[in-house]
Amino acid sequence: MAVKIKLKRLGKIREPYYRIVVADARTKRDGRAIEEIGKYHPKAEPSLIEVDSARVQHWLSVGAQPTDPVRHLLTITGDWQKFKGLPGAEGTLKTAEQKAGKKDRYDALVKESLAAKEIKAAARPARSAPKKDQPKKDAPPAEAKAKDARAEAKADAAESAPEAAAPAEAADGGTGA
Repeated sequence: MAVKIKLKRLGKIREPYYRIVVADARTKRDGRAIEEIGKYHPKAEPSLIEVDSARVQHWLSVGAQPTDPVRHLLTITGDWQKFKGLPGAEGTLKTAEQKAGKKDRYDALVKESLAAKEIKAAARPARSAPKKDQPKKDAPPAEAKAKDARAEAKADAAESAPEAAAPAEAADGGTGA
């Protein structure tokens, strides 16, 4: 039985990821596998390549033949050079930076938000007193306007009151009773 180390495709359209599997050469691309020995995510930045090196070395030593794409991946990880005894067994695999934990990211966002609020507050002009206590310079306060309006109303009423009183006196004959 011929055994191959090949890629088994998984994922959605335009979002593939692969498992590196050991399978019979006659099986379908995504068919039954003897063993899964790694995974490959080409769309990640940088591409994720994880391989169980011990299992790869075992299968290569018992005669499993890697397909061309798998041979390229094994060259990147350094497993092919190790098997063949070539220099460069460390490979050229690029690894992604470790992501900060959720708590660390949260703390950083909180600090950033507080700094932004402080900058915004510093840019705003400082107030010496609240607006309620300080009347406007150009216009008189609302209470003064109300007093002025009441005083004018009383003055108008006083002016019209003698005229209204005169006809009343004439009606009772000037007795004042």
